[in-house]
Amino acid sequence: MHIIFIALIAFSYNTQVPLDLVRIDITQQDQITELDHMGVIINQVHEDHIVGEIDPRMYSEIESRGYRITLVQTNIADVYIKNSRSTSERAVYLTYEQIRDSMIVLANTYSFFHLETLGVSHQGRLLLAMRISDNADVDEDEPPLHLEGNIHGDEKIAWGVNFCMLSYLASHYATDTLVQRLVDTREIWIAPLVNPDGYYNNSRYNGRGVDVNRNWGWMWGNEYNCGSDFMSENEARAFLAHFWRHPFVIYASYHAGTKCISEPWSYTSYIAPPEQNLIRHLSQGYAAYTGYPYGQGSIVMYPINGATKDYDYGCGGEMGWSIEVCYTKTPPAESIDVIFNRDRPAMMYFMDKAGQGIHGTITDSLTSDPLYALIYVGSGNGQSYSCPMNGDFHRFYLPGTYNVTVMAPGYEPRTISNVTVPSSGDSSVYIDVKLMPNTSLPVYVTRVIGSQYVTTSSNLTYPTKAIGPHDSDAYRLDTNKWIVLAFDFPIRNGAGNDFTVFRSSGTGSAAVYVGNSWYGSWQSVGTANSAMTEFDIASTGLDSVMYVRLVASSQFMLDAIEAVQVIPGTEEHSVRSLTALFEVYPTVTRSSVALAVFNSHAHALPVVFYNVVGQEVSRAIIPVGRSALDVSSLSAGIYYLQNKDQGISQRIIIVK
Repeated sequence: MHIIFIALIAFSYNTQVPLDLVRIDITQQDQITELDHMGVIINQVHEDHIVGEIDPRMYSEIESRGYRITLVQTNIADVYIKNSRSTSERAVYLTYEQIRDSMIVLANTYSFFHLETLGVSHQGRLLLAMRISDNADVDEDEPPLHLEGNIHGDEKIAWGVNFCMLSYLASHYATDTLVQRLVDTREIWIAPLVNPDGYYNNSRYNGRGVDVNRNWGWMWGNEYNCGSDFMSENEARAFLAHFWRHPFVIYASYHAGTKCISEPWSYTSYIAPPEQNLIRHLSQGYAAYTGYPYGQGSIVMYPINGATKDYDYGCGGEMGWSIEVCYTKTPPAESIDVIFNRDRPAMMYFMDKAGQGIHGTITDSLTSDPLYALIYVGSGNGQSYSCPMNGDFHRFYLPGTYNVTVMAPGYEPRTISNVTVPSSGDSSVYIDVKLMPNTSLPVYVTRVIGSQYVTTSSNLTYPTKAIGPHDSDAYRLDTNKWIVLAFDFPIRNGAGNDFTVFRSSGTGSAAVYVGNSWYGSWQSVGTANSAMTEFDIASTGLDSVMYVRLVASSQFMLDAIEAVQVIPGTEEHSVRSLTALFEVYPTVTRSSVALAVFNSHAHALPVVFYNVVGQEVSRAIIPVGRSALDVSSLSAGIYYLQNKDQGISQRIIIVK
């Protein structure tokens, strides 16, 4: 492999408790979960045994439960450390410092590389991600995908595979037409070292002893070392924010300990993910290059809660995988190049497939501003999201004809019928979606931030059934379980009640809390105990809230949470209600962007613009219904728009 890095320096390794590699015989598959919850690190799953790692102090406890243990390797960590210190003519495991500095060198050397620091680990190491694209410093309207490695710190070959891809793209861009095409038409994100503390310490866990791949918020909990709360770890929070900023088409996290392409869902084997045919198609394509077995993670491997790929697909609509590339977590350095060359064409297959399917841009029909919106392809499938910066969206889909529904709070939902993904050319179709504002519509929660694990044999509902407007399609929030949901923007305290919790059926109840941080603190606003329970934010002393947390007192069929306030930018007097007859937004805009106006009077309205010293600067007549108000003649500044009929002034800030 062609690695760019600074000169090798002497370094020492920190090690955790030595672990033995063992075989444990099993007679039924649910014993795997019992062993996992005891703290056995499971690498391989076979019909009658597992291969895993245990603390030597665990032998007596495991054997007391009737399991037969066969020692494979004493202190396997020493083997990993020895291998990580090895070198070959083409490969070497770098230290954290060398990885950090090499990524800086790459970003400074190649114009199509852009390095971002997503955050800092608990022990102070940088969480880095590289964007590779023809305009790497710009968030373009291009399909993005994310590859990462080493979420488990002792699986160092996962770092090697991803770092080699960085080097390969850098060194082949000038001469390889495939690499050029992918770099020029995609946003390729690579984060080789998700868990730098674990990498440094030769530990599966992060700097606080948490398994980061059990810490994510889709069905979180009931796992060994899963953290004190969902998304409690710096690594999870940093990458979560990264995923929100860039809704990815494809996500792949690289691991080692076995060979496998593990698909969603890992949390349950009782239901398949809604678009399993698409996920399976891509798994088969990857396996065609590598020969790895593939399947739903809970079946082809074993059930776990709080996995990253489940969260990315369940909450974000990003098709994701955990890809296990080697039976040895840290094989000798000479294996790095061999394993990378086996996976490289498959990784590039993923890059290519990210561009296939349905793409588009979602904008406000009056202002042309980009919108952050929900996208559904067909019925019964999961949601995905447009980019909050550009309003662009990208979904992998096979050739065929589909109906695409787009919805955003404060806008009329729209369905585009008969969208055809072609079977020739680049196998993609582009649609331009314009949504019409409607300030009489309620806003609603749009994102699941986190949910607690459920009994998967009985609860087959998805937390995401609680997002969007109420439609009687509900998430079953079981007794004592919780869910955290988010609005797109803070819901302000207005006159009367501010939001409503909808229960689709049953007689259950749930305690309701609100806040402006999804990890607390939370303020109680009361109990939802009817088909429609209204709440007033004023009772909390908060001016606004963005997040809602429900904890079920008894089984609660959560349909939706809707708020009565307007979209961002409207002033307090423009609270959404059925009696609002004249509304203007946004209140902060550019002079090149028209204001959206809604006049539900029976006649046209005269309006006047005044500057901050009370001088009249412009007049306009607002027709009945929805229209656009041109403010291009106004220079930057603060203005007051007065509706003469109602005697109300609204502040408008125009920026250049």
